Amino acid sequence: MKRALLSVLPLAALAAPAVAAVPAEDLPDNLNCQQVPKRGWTVCASTVRLPLFPEKPGEPTVFFHPRHAADGDPKTAWSPGQRGLNLGTLIELRFSAVRRLRYLALWNGDGRSPKAWADNGRLRQVLIQTSDGLTDRVDLAERNGMQMVVLSRPVETAWIRLIATAVTPGKRYRPFAIGELRPSDGRRGLDVPVVSADRVDDWLPAAPKSGNRGGGAGQGGPSGSTGRP
Repeated sequence: MKRALLSVLPLAALAAPAVAAVPAEDLPDNLNCQQVPKRGWTVCASTVRLPLFPEKPGEPTVFFHPRHAADGDPKTAWSPGQRGLNLGTLIELRFSAVRRLRYLALWNGDGRSPKAWADNGRLRQVLIQTSDGLTDRVDLAERNGMQMVVLSRPVETAWIRLIATAVTPGKRYRPFAIGELRPSDGRRGLDVPVVSADRVDDWLPAAPKSGNRGGGAGQGGPSGSTGRP
C-alpha cells in the first residue's frame, strides 16, 4: 500500500485540486528543513523557489526560505519551486515538544506589498494534517492579511502540515507563497477573518485531466536560467 501511495504523489502537481491526504510515513522524506531559533520550531518544505533577483539597482534579492513562513514577519515568505501551480506541495511546522492547537493563523500570499501579493499566487484550498491523526480541508480567504483557521477539533500534536490542493495564480507568477504560519492554542484575534476547516477521510488524488503546469521553465517561472520564478 505504501508503494502505491508514493507512486501517485508525483502526479499531485499535475492533478485537479484533489490530492492525497496520507500518513506521515508515506510522504517523501527529502524535505528542505530549517530551524527558527527564536520560536524553537523546525520548518520543512517539499520544494523551495529560486530567489527573485533585483530588476532595478538597489532593490534587494528576495529569498523564499522555508523558515520565512514562521519567522514572525509576513513580508518574508516561503514559496515552492516547481513550475506551475505546485499542487500537492507541502510545508510543515515541527515543534520541539507536543503542543495543543485549536487555531492556525495564516498570511496567505506574499506580504511584501500589495503588488507582490497580486503578482504571486495564493492558496485557495489546503489539507491540514497533524501527528495525532487530524486531516482537515479548508477553503481560504482571498485576503492580503492574516486569517484564522479553526481546526475541526483541538489537537495535541508534534507537527502541523499544509498540503496545497487549489491555487489562484498570480498576475505575474503562478507559484503560491505563504507569508506566515502561527499556531495557536485557543486565543485568536478578533480583527481578522475566521475560516472553518472540515474533517475529511484520507483520500487519493484524482487522475490528472490536464498538465496544470504552465508558467515557463525552471523552478517556478519563465526564466529559470536567471533564477527568476
